[in-house]
Amino acid sequence: MRTSDEIVLDVRGLTTVFEVPNARIAAVDDVSLTVRRGETLAIVGESGSGKSVLAFSIMGLVSRPGRIVAGQILLSGRDLAALDEEALRTVRGRDLAIIFQEPSTSLNPLMTVGRQVAEAILEHEPETPYEAAMERVVERFRLVGIPAPELRVHEYPHQLSGGMRQRVMIAMALACGPALLLADEPTTALDVTVQAQVLNLIDNLKARFGMAVVLITHDLGIVADYANRVAVMYAGRKVEEGPTVTILTRPAHPYTQALLACRPDVLRALEGKPLLEIPGVVPPLDRLPAGCAFADRCSRVQDICWTRPPELTDMAPGHRAACFVAAMHIADSAAS
Repeated sequence: MRTSDEIVLDVRGLTTVFEVPNARIAAVDDVSLTVRRGETLAIVGESGSGKSVLAFSIMGLVSRPGRIVAGQILLSGRDLAALDEEALRTVRGRDLAIIFQEPSTSLNPLMTVGRQVAEAILEHEPETPYEAAMERVVERFRLVGIPAPELRVHEYPHQLSGGMRQRVMIAMALACGPALLLADEPTTALDVTVQAQVLNLIDNLKARFGMAVVLITHDLGIVADYANRVAVMYAGRKVEEGPTVTILTRPAHPYTQALLACRPDVLRALEGKPLLEIPGVVPPLDRLPAGCAFADRCSRVQDICWTRPPELTDMAPGHRAACFVAAMHIADSAAS
């Protein structure tokens, strides 16, 4: 299905903090993004960049000492950030759903997988008879490619392979036909051959149901194959966003450029050369510098980079980056 103009998710100025002794850590800092029906937005960045906290914030699953302190999370126009826990429970699983990276920790080992998916349906549709819910579970299992679904619904998680457990989680996420699907590193725990199967499945189901998908990943190969647009996060902030082909071929932010340069290179490995890496580490979120958080790892750093955080600036239609150097280059190009 082609991307429509209908905005399903509209996050505006979202800030999520964790208040710990002597520190107030902004794990997500003033992040805005939109996702349209039939579109996949990939969110990429190193560990600690804020990707998963962003997903948990959207789902309303941030627990103490974390909390949302600013911004809106509009799902089809309804502000999830303004809902209490009881209201959020009516939304989660029905209007938005999430697939976690480790299905083994998300499934109850003491319940059959079919019953777990059926309970997700009955939570939002209590008037549905249990038998009818189980029939829908079988249909969903068949839809996500689980063989012999009539038998599998009666099995326990330990009786299924990792790939089959992840398919169960996808079936559970789709049980009530959500408008938005969050996939948080959904293939991390799977072997390479199963990874492609699961990602192809999500992509096909997105087209079939017209969902919006937020795909959180560190794998730029996955981004190239499955995302329409990309948002790059660093130290809790969005530092670049644009169409996938633009981000992968004409990245503006030095951090994005460094991520692309560090992709595994088979030829370098065969020649015995070490893989490239970004020097340094992501700074602690409670000790961010006054300027650009990437400054001390950046090969293009200028004096202005130490003074204040850069704002997102238009690089091209639909493409923005938060970088003083990139903004100066665009300004120079426009003037010449």
